Amino acid sequence: MKKNKLAILIFFILIISGYSFYNANDKTEIIRLKYNMEYKGINLVAPVKKLNNSTFESLKENNINAISLIPYAFVDIDQASVSYNNERQWWGERSEGIRASIRKSHEYKMKVMLKPHLWVNHNFYTGDLDFSNEKEWEHWEADYEKYILDFAKLAEEEKIELFCFGTELENPIAKRPEYWIQLIQKIKKIYSGKLTYAANWDSFETIPFWNELDYIGIDAYFPLAVEETPSIEALNESWKKHIVKIKTVQQKTNKKILFTEFGYRNSNKAAEAPWTETETEINNLAQANGYEALFQSFSKQQWYAGGFAWKWYADDYYKKKNIDYTPQEKPALETLKKWYK
Repeated sequence: MKKNKLAILIFFILIISGYSFYNANDKTEIIRLKYNMEYKGINLVAPVKKLNNSTFESLKENNINAISLIPYAFVDIDQASVSYNNERQWWGERSEGIRASIRKSHEYKMKVMLKPHLWVNHNFYTGDLDFSNEKEWEHWEADYEKYILDFAKLAEEEKIELFCFGTELENPIAKRPEYWIQLIQKIKKIYSGKLTYAANWDSFETIPFWNELDYIGIDAYFPLAVEETPSIEALNESWKKHIVKIKTVQQKTNKKILFTEFGYRNSNKAAEAPWTETETEINNLAQANGYEALFQSFSKQQWYAGGFAWKWYADDYYKKKNIDYTPQEKPALETLKKWYK
């Protein structure tokens, strides 16, 4: 009896000290308690038509508490223009679909990040977006401002928890920082929720306006390993150099880090250059190991607010591909579910 009482006492001391018991590979281990991630999220692929309850039921079953919704806009470089809410766009990309998806998310007690994305007509990376003269820049900026403020107003009306006002726009920010500072101030006059920006993994250190936002947003496709199937241990080791850089920016700003996107394809070399889609050999373990290492490396960081995995197909729009970023129907989903619990 005394031994039982002593065991119970030790157990509670460990809990109070920041430890927890869990079962891994059928072995009982003691690990440090993870800091609670505020956003256990996923990026939702815009549905062609209205959403069914089945999408949200599946998300909840996998312990997902937040989704990112993406109202796409199109850039015509020749016209230096931004267009959105076009009839040819899918329902889930337009304002009506975004608004309905928000309301459905909130019915299921899920947080929402609204994250505008741009498509560029000449098929190049948005971060390289550039114009040849002041007139073109001003025309594009006026269009982009209208696009963002329209959705900032929608975000306020629907009480969205988080608004991400740009995604991977390195060159426009580097060349025209004053424009972005004034845009942030205009957003704040319309929208009262939390703000972030989604910087690409290789540019988050140079963004000039982090102090104006609530989170440092990073699309976290960091290169980690060249092996076809890197081990979790090797991936954790590779994360260390990136964590040093992330932590430096975090400490300068005293803002939490949010991975506005993260993910891996279920292919060979999934962690070599996670933003690319060139590998054609299926490798579910490489994807799952990528997820596991990311969560192991960041869940213990007190400044990590969580993130949004890329990506999740809604309802019947999920057509199983051999290789894709989604964790749906793959071992990586069990990894995500475990860490999101």
